[in-house]
Amino acid sequence: MSTPSIDEAGLKALLARAGLPHSPEQVKEILPGAEIIQRLIARVNAPLPRESEPALTFDVEQK
Repeated sequence: MSTPSIDEAGLKALLARAGLPHSPEQVKEILPGAEIIQRLIARVNAPLPRESEPALTFDVEQK
């Protein structure tokens, strides 16, 4: 799952939609962090492999 990287115009639109006041300098400073957050969101929303399912890792037998 890949997300397109955010550009300056997209970040400005997101900030405006959220009602956050910002200057052009602030947008440029926030942009690298916004790209990191987008990658984290994509990673969290990616499907896990079957082996990670808790029902498959539970073992009734005590060792």
